[in-house]
Amino acid sequence: MIMIAYYVITAFLLVLLAWNFVREKGPRAEAVLYLLVMLPLLLRLLRWK
Repeated sequence: MIMIAYYVITAFLLVLLAWNFVREKGPRAEAVLYLLVMLPLLLRLLRWK
């Protein structure tokens, strides 16, 4: 049960970050920061270390 909640929260955060990444109109450096934050979340969902 806890693992399911963990993956749901991780997926929710990943969706929020992806939405902000798509809407990003500022400098590319901020878009790169979004990608750096999204990478560990995506790897966690795919169960890669």
